[in-house]
Order: sequence, then C-alpha cells, then structure tokens
Amino acid sequence: MKKSRIFSSIKNVSVSMMEQIVTNLLLFVNRSFFIYFLGNEFLGLNGLFSNILTLLSLSDLGFGMAILYSMYKPAAEKNYYKVAALLNLYKKIYHIVGVLMTGIGLACTPFLHLLISDLPQIRELNIIYILYLLNTTVTYFFSYKKSILIVEQEVYIASVIQIVISVLQNVLQIIGLIIYRNFILYLIIQVVCTLGNNIAISLYVDKKYKFLKDFSNAKVDANTSAELKKNVFAMFLSKISSVVVTSTSNIMISKFVSTVILGYYSNYLLFVNLVRTVITKIFEAITGSLGNFVAVKTKEESKETFERLWFANYWLIAFCSVCFFILINPFIEIWIGKKFLLNEGIVFLIAFNLYMRYIRNTQLAYIDTYGLYWNIKIKCIAEAGINLGVSLLFVLPLRLGIIGILLGTTISNFLTNFWYEPYIIYKEKFESKIKEYFKQFAIYFVLMIIVGTILWFVCRQIPGNGIISFLERLLICVFGFNVIYIGIYKKNKNFIYYENLCKSFYKKIKKRG
Repeated sequence: MKKSRIFSSIKNVSVSMMEQIVTNLLLFVNRSFFIYFLGNEFLGLNGLFSNILTLLSLSDLGFGMAILYSMYKPAAEKNYYKVAALLNLYKKIYHIVGVLMTGIGLACTPFLHLLISDLPQIRELNIIYILYLLNTTVTYFFSYKKSILIVEQEVYIASVIQIVISVLQNVLQIIGLIIYRNFILYLIIQVVCTLGNNIAISLYVDKKYKFLKDFSNAKVDANTSAELKKNVFAMFLSKISSVVVTSTSNIMISKFVSTVILGYYSNYLLFVNLVRTVITKIFEAITGSLGNFVAVKTKEESKETFERLWFANYWLIAFCSVCFFILINPFIEIWIGKKFLLNEGIVFLIAFNLYMRYIRNTQLAYIDTYGLYWNIKIKCIAEAGINLGVSLLFVLPLRLGIIGILLGTTISNFLTNFWYEPYIIYKEKFESKIKEYFKQFAIYFVLMIIVGTILWFVCRQIPGNGIISFLERLLICVFGFNVIYIGIYKKNKNFIYYENLCKSFYKKIKKRG
C-alpha cells in the first residue's frame, strides 16, 4: 500500500523535533560547562574554526543537493537502478571531496594565527584545528547514504540515531570537562561520536535497502549526467553565496573586531542555530514528501501547498524572532552573566537577520525540489559580492564594528534573495503573478512588527532581571504571540487546513492506541 505523504511528513517532523529538543538541551548544558571550565577564549576559537571549515566545504561544489534532486523522480517511480546509480556517483564524488577538503584544510594550518586577534598564544592551536577538520571531513565518507532516507521519506531514522549519539557525546564531553578540563579530549570525543553516527546510518541503509548492493555497479546515463553538470555549477554558485553570507561574518569579527567579542556573539548564535536547526530539520523531514509531490502534481496544487508551507514557516519564524529579541539578553544575563551581553541594537539586527533568512525556507525547499539552481545563479553571485563588499566597507573605513558586518548581511538579503527567489518560483513553476506574494509578505512582516512591539513594551514593564522575571516575560511572549495570531488567523484557509490536519492525526493516534 502506498505510504501517505502527509503521515510520513508528520512522522519525520515529529521525530526531528524530538531530536532537536534533546540535542539542543544537551548542547546548552554542554556550553554552560564549556564556558565555566574552559573560558570564552576557546569559545571564540570554536566559532572561528567552524566557519573556516564551512568555507572549505565549498569543495563539494554543490554535488550533494544536485544529486538529491535527481533522485526524487526515480524514487517516486520505483526506478531503483537509477536511484542506485545516482547514489554510486554521490559516493564517488564525496570520497574525492573528503580527501580534497582534508588536504586543503591541512594546508591552511600555518596561516591560522592571521585570523585571530586579542587572544593569548595557544600552544595546541594546530592540534585543535586539525580535530575540527577531522570532525567535518569524516562525514564526507558516509553522508551520501543519508540521502536515500530523505528521498524514501524515512529521515526520522537518522534523527533517532542522532538522539542516541548526541546523548552519549554530551555526557562524555561534560564528564571530560569536569575531570580533565581538556579541550583536546573534548574534541576527540566529538570526532569519535560523529564517526559513530555516520557508521550507524550507513549500516542501517545497507541492511534496509538491499537494491543498493544489487546495483552496486550501476552508472548514470548520459542525459542524467548532462543535467547534473548543469545543476552542479548552479548549486556551487548558490553554495558560495550561502557560505559567504553565513561564514565570513565570524571570520571578519575575529580579524577586524575581536576574537573575544566573537565568543560573546557565538553565545547568541547558539540560539540562532537552534532556530535554524529546528526549521531545517522540519523542512528536511518534509523534503522527501515534497519532492515526491511536485514530481506528480499540477502547478496549481504545488502553489497551494507552497502557500500552506509558507504560512506555517512564517508563524514559526516570526514567533522565534520576536522571542529572541525580547528574551535573549535577560536569559544570557541569568545564564552566564551581564559581562557577556551585546547591546540591544546588535540584538535587534541579529533577530531581524534571523527572520529575513529563515522566512525563505519554503522558497528554498521549492528551489531544491524543482531543481531551479541554474535559474538563481546570478542572484547567488550578486548576494555574495554585495554582502562581502558592504560588510568590509562598514567594518574598515566606517569602523562600525559588528553592527557593520550584520548590516552587510541585511542589505545583501534585501537586494537579492528577498525578491528574486519567489520571482523565479512564481514565474517558472507556478506561472502566476508575483504581486500577490509581495502583498502577503508585507502583511506578514507588518503584523510581526506590531505584535513584537506590543510584547516588547509589555515585557519592559516587568521589573527585575531574575529567573521569575524571565519566566514572566517568557509566558507573555509564548501565550501573547500565539493568542494574538490565532485570533487573527482562525478563519484563514491555511490555519483551518492545519487545524483539520491536527484533528485527523489525533484521531489516527487515538485509534492505534
């Protein structure tokens, strides 16, 4: 019997959400012990090295997403030979990338000191960097197998494995910090657990999908190969854009502002990344179903689904952005102290960029599933150039510091992604006017600003900065935001769709119970 796309998506999203709750709770506890036992200097290095390695990950040239897109249709048609052929190509390419990235990463080792400012000399700096490098490159030798779980709508399996490994990793790292206070041991545990996670997924895929072994020598045909080459080039440009925007900021803060300030900023990014990983996991969980859906449905049905997903994505990211702006500084003050706070102007820009970046998730999911990489190549080049140029202008001659770097991200997003991505989807796939999209975007944005301002003003009236005051603000944000939104959208067709979906899912669960 054919699996329900909706049920598969709900199952994948539910397990992914559980994964994020567990892993991020452990990450928060882990970070607390990290700061207490190792200090903020190592925290700055963590942010710097992570972003250097993200830049190095450009060496995969975008093959991963291009091949994943090519797998949706044959998977929906049960063409297992073609799926295996694509996965074999994925494996070959990623093994080469793993070796290449290791070599390039090691070659960068002598130049690390050029990117670090205002930190005491760290003798083990090169060893620390190499362990970060290994933690990243080891994934390239196994991660191709996870793609089969995505296209077969079984990504929840990877989430379950991740939960188990995350618990083990964080417990061992915290014990290591308490007993030895050793950063190198901390990183060794991380590398071993990353390897274990990848091996566990690999073994499951080998056992579940026997056809991969049956077609271990399968090769892609000439037409598929030509299409892949076209999409890979476009995906590479897209990846350059994404990496320049997300990864060079930390490097510029470390070089031109302060590595210690980067450590402070990384505490805020911990919560930004929490939002990113939750939303990314949700969309990763539905990507297989979405790819299967758009492969067989009409453009009208795809557009309707786009609007539903965008509505849910908007509600979630607006809620997260408002809560982040109002609650993050009171929380950090309670958590690690007032000296780690950034000013409210910087916090507003972080929250604003959070909203503008992740409100695009629905567009990006459709670009991925439709394979529109070639269509957005010019946008990608423009975004990367504008972001880097404006950030350097603001941070060097204008000396705006971290605010200048964040403004560079804001401006590049407005001038490129904000309008071009939806334009391409509406023009190429929906064959519909883009005006309705921008009208809805404006309504969404203005509503978020109004509700956020009201909640911010109410929370400012609460005296004190202790735990009780924080909990009062938290309750106001959570209940205030959602009660207002439910009141506004209770008759909206997208809200009614999700309301009925929840009722239907609840009835299914009740029957099984």
